[in-house]
Amino acid sequence: MSRIFLVAEAGSSHDGSPLLALRLIEVAKGAGADAVKFQFYSDPERLVARRRLGEEALAIYRRYQLPAAWLPTLADYARRQGLEFMCSAFLPEDIPVVAPFVDRFKVASLESQDMGFIEAHVPYGKPLIISTGCADQAALGRLQALRAAAPAGQISLLHCIAAYPVPYEDLNLAVIAQEHLDGFSDHTGDTLTGALAVMAWARIVEVHFKLLETSPDNPDYPHSIYALGDYVDLVRRVEVALGSGVRTPPRSEGPLLAHVVRGTP
Repeated sequence: MSRIFLVAEAGSSHDGSPLLALRLIEVAKGAGADAVKFQFYSDPERLVARRRLGEEALAIYRRYQLPAAWLPTLADYARRQGLEFMCSAFLPEDIPVVAPFVDRFKVASLESQDMGFIEAHVPYGKPLIISTGCADQAALGRLQALRAAAPAGQISLLHCIAAYPVPYEDLNLAVIAQEHLDGFSDHTGDTLTGALAVMAWARIVEVHFKLLETSPDNPDYPHSIYALGDYVDLVRRVEVALGSGVRTPPRSEGPLLAHVVRGTP
């Protein structure tokens, strides 16, 4: 079985501090994640208008806006830490801003039904991960058709519930296998959920995390985890336990193989 690709989502947990943003990268590395992801939007007013949100959301978006000037530093620091740097864009005009710094794109749930926005990523020729929160069966079908038409591995679809945090009764992790999705974007704030998603055949796991310094007022606080290392460890343990799926006698059975009763003498 191929390695689970684990994305540590920093989100707004930097609290507007470049030093905390760098610290988030260090924590992601120390926890054993494969990638660290941030979020970028150049125009909070335009994003709020596109998402049909109100003044309260605008105040939050302004407060936690990540400056474009941070992108080169964060990307370079992540790569020097041995992590892939990812950064979601939410506005079409911001895709070319983040493109030079990422090896793959990520589309959030609220933009996942905007086919024009998704197609704006295509000219860059980079893999694209799409969260499918808020999608009904018809919308999910359109995304699955888009994935099927793309080169193998170019588009990955994540099961996602766009609630913050997500109650367990709404998780519906069986959808991952049922709909042949590629992974799971986790908003539960629970250290166990990533491992459960891998048991449900997720091969990509994205999880929000925070620092001890992250303010409790932060909008990502309720659905982010402190114990990222424990989260990653549980994912990796389940990954090992699942194995290859091919039934052959493992090494641990070796001492008993000579004693298997093959038939009645």
